[in-house]
Amino acid sequence: MVLHKEMNIGKDDLIPVQEVLKEFKDELLSIERLPYVLTNNDLKNMFQVSDSTLNRLIKLTDFPPCWYGVRGHYLRDDVLAWLERRNYEAFIEEMKLLRSV
Repeated sequence: MVLHKEMNIGKDDLIPVQEVLKEFKDELLSIERLPYVLTNNDLKNMFQVSDSTLNRLIKLTDFPPCWYGVRGHYLRDDVLAWLERRNYEAFIEEMKLLRSV
């Protein structure tokens, strides 16, 4: 292809479409394998954080509310939507205020 010659990209440098599709499929399946309702332990494993960090994240950010008011249980889809937004600025500001006290 002319495009490859102009950009100095060889055939071996391109990721085969099958690999990209497999990675995408694996990611979707891993999301589907998550329980419908996530517990604090699920979240700690997902985020790879300690209890105290998870508690701060839940209390000091716009983290989704508990599932039907059950403490420590969160709807998977709400958590995933929150992750997509990834706005940690409020959390960082709250942490700065706490540390200054």
